[in-house]
Amino acid sequence: MKQNYGMNRVLEPQHVLPTSAWRLDNGRKLNEGEMRIAIKRIHIEGTSFKQICLEANNSDQRIKQKILDIVIRRGKLHNPVTDTGGLFCGEVAEIADGFDNKKGFKKGDEVVCNASLASIPIYIDKIISIDRAFGQIDVEGYAIVYNDIPVVRKLENLATNLLLFTFNESGTLYRVSNAAVGKKKFLVVGNNLLSNLLFGFAVRKVAREDAEVICLLDKKADMVLKGKSIETLMSEVFTKVHYVDILKPMECMSWLKADSLFDLSINCADIPGAETINILATKSGGTVVFANLINNYNISLYITESISRQLDIRCAEGYLEAYDEFDMDIVRELMPYLEEAEETNLAVEDNPAYPINRQTRLMEVSGQRKTMLEDFICESSAMVSVLNEMLTVSKYDCNVLITGDTGVGKEKVANIIHKNSSRKIHPFIRVNCAAIAASQIESEFFGYEKGAFSDANVDGKKGYFELADNGVVFLDEISELQSDMQAKLLRVIQDGEFFRVGGTAPIKSNVRIISSTNSDLEELIDEGKFRRDLYYRLNVVRIKVPNLRERAGDIPALIEHFLKKYGEKFQIKRRLDDDAIEYMKQCEWQGNIRELENVIQRLMIAATGEQITLLDVMRELHQDVFDDSDAVKLVSEENDGKVMDLEKMVQNFEKNIIKHACEQYGSTRRVAKAIGISQTQLVRKKKKYEL
Repeated sequence: MKQNYGMNRVLEPQHVLPTSAWRLDNGRKLNEGEMRIAIKRIHIEGTSFKQICLEANNSDQRIKQKILDIVIRRGKLHNPVTDTGGLFCGEVAEIADGFDNKKGFKKGDEVVCNASLASIPIYIDKIISIDRAFGQIDVEGYAIVYNDIPVVRKLENLATNLLLFTFNESGTLYRVSNAAVGKKKFLVVGNNLLSNLLFGFAVRKVAREDAEVICLLDKKADMVLKGKSIETLMSEVFTKVHYVDILKPMECMSWLKADSLFDLSINCADIPGAETINILATKSGGTVVFANLINNYNISLYITESISRQLDIRCAEGYLEAYDEFDMDIVRELMPYLEEAEETNLAVEDNPAYPINRQTRLMEVSGQRKTMLEDFICESSAMVSVLNEMLTVSKYDCNVLITGDTGVGKEKVANIIHKNSSRKIHPFIRVNCAAIAASQIESEFFGYEKGAFSDANVDGKKGYFELADNGVVFLDEISELQSDMQAKLLRVIQDGEFFRVGGTAPIKSNVRIISSTNSDLEELIDEGKFRRDLYYRLNVVRIKVPNLRERAGDIPALIEHFLKKYGEKFQIKRRLDDDAIEYMKQCEWQGNIRELENVIQRLMIAATGEQITLLDVMRELHQDVFDDSDAVKLVSEENDGKVMDLEKMVQNFEKNIIKHACEQYGSTRRVAKAIGISQTQLVRKKKKYEL
């Protein structure tokens, strides 16, 4: 059959390959040319696993739920924050006609799929357990693979966890091994012990007998394995191991002083900025290999120019013929060491090593926009402008002030800035400044030491700024901060440190502050209620979120979004008539998106059928008018026994609603507010109907 690369599984956006799609069809029924595999274990790409653990606060239950949420939302395990997937192994369950079964798979065969889960439809019924050491999960579910997706038969005597971890490096290990032949001096830089060992081992297998293999391991490295056997393996693979801060290249060079420059250096760190040491430590004419795609390849090129050094710089490899057999050989040789090792149950700390940085995708492509913004609605020109600001400012590590009326979605904007920034795998701590009692706010912000006050926790407590280290603190309703806390917040921003309540030692703080308000801070400054110096510190970049009246073009899309969201939640199907949607576009939404969302919920619950009409909407929005049913009676009494076209009925109904409202509310301002239109519209309609 003709190969379509799985495009028949793409749901949205159309005309892209599964890897680029936002959502795939993960239905169980096979199409021609497909194979279904019962998944047993999944390896989640490292940065994705860290981000999920961090967002779930290291709770097993919440980690499981967040993984399931991604699969439910996208039909594949493709983390929208890190834009990465993973690998899986399982058993062949069913093979459809037309599947190009070159390797002769049959039902029950144990296999490994070594293509990214960002490309493959999967369904997870249940997550059984989490292996934090390897970043893997045991599951019940299935995956759908199609022709040309690389699937290999798993040998019975190979450890699944190590095999998946090794396959996650794709063809890079194989490429490094080939590049190492005949060379003498090697450098491996990374922040995961097992990754460093894999690349060091691949080099040592083919290197000269007198080769030097030096390891630079970050001080905050993930030590997934420990024990005597691991120590033995490290001594056999590496000539020397230096524990350093790999983001400080000149310090690293001082450690390498006696080791001179290297023929081949490998960077397997998932830390942008760690690439510098490889460039500096590799001799002219040497080779640098970046095993992780998140490193700044462009910066590396600039550095080579700035130091006038000619280098062969290579990026991570994807598919290479025969790399699976090479990787399995490595696993087979490493297994005796790892079988005796002790796994560590790693928890991602509030301040994990370093942030992840990725080039922002082009927002014009709808699928890529969804990857960055998830369910953020942006159809109007007003919101396109805001979107551009959000995605631009997310790349710059500066404080942001978000302004706008109540209910416009300021927290959503802050979340999107965070998830598209270099701090995206670090905490996002939301603080409602108006909801904390004045007597407690300092201890909530900065924490307290044990015994700081009578009912204090015996072990003390971390505050928001300590919990958010390396991440973002979102200060909602910043205008509600009292003057004494404004001064203390200013000091934290200026000095980069704070004291716990009852503490005597300063605590360093590395946070980005995003704040929001629905008040006019400049007016509060003039009234002496807000510090001008704090305002300048917070207002480095200002983003104003328009109210719903200014982005009426988004209302149909917002309505559709809420119908889908609550349709799934309530297990019901509802849709609004076009004239009902048009009417809602004309209404003045004082509570903005929050009010619109609540109205849609009530309409869906109150509706007796699938269709929600204009009359249903008007009844919901103007209950006080409909409490007296004369307005409805007037329509039927005036036209009793006659046939009337829809337009005439709507006009007659609108006339009587306005008449009734005028009688009840009096002034045009109050009438306009009651029926959800502007005073100008009201005056025009009164003239039209001669009221």
